[in-house]
Amino acid sequence: MYTVRSFMERDLDEVYNIAALSLKEKYPKDLYLSIDRAWKHGFFVADVDGKTIGFICGIKEQEDISRVLILAVHPLYRNCGIGSELLKKFIEVSSNQGVTKVTLEVRTNNTKTILFYQKRGFQVVATLDSFYTDGEDGYKMIRYL
Repeated sequence: MYTVRSFMERDLDEVYNIAALSLKEKYPKDLYLSIDRAWKHGFFVADVDGKTIGFICGIKEQEDISRVLILAVHPLYRNCGIGSELLKKFIEVSSNQGVTKVTLEVRTNNTKTILFYQKRGFQVVATLDSFYTDGEDGYKMIRYL
């Protein structure tokens, strides 16, 4: 069984490794610390016996808008509801902080992830041409709270 809790600096190596396994984009380790400093309320990890197995991080862009920056689950723990619980926690905390709209971006060819977010109330609202560093397009998705 896993728990969802706030990110701590000791989680950094595992968060970085999960991101490296899960994302096409590669980010420096210190980016995760910057995200945590930007909005302490928006960074959570899923933990099993002290081992981080997934995470979500985001920021509060405006008083009423939060943005999911990264949601990733270790490949060995996918399809177990962990991503859903992390997203649920992010939305709950966003709502408690006065947020009325949560946004995120996803690659247009990432059908599985698009469906994941749509099942959780997100809608595609725009196409972002050449959004990613490799030139791929993205979708902007929004969920109103």
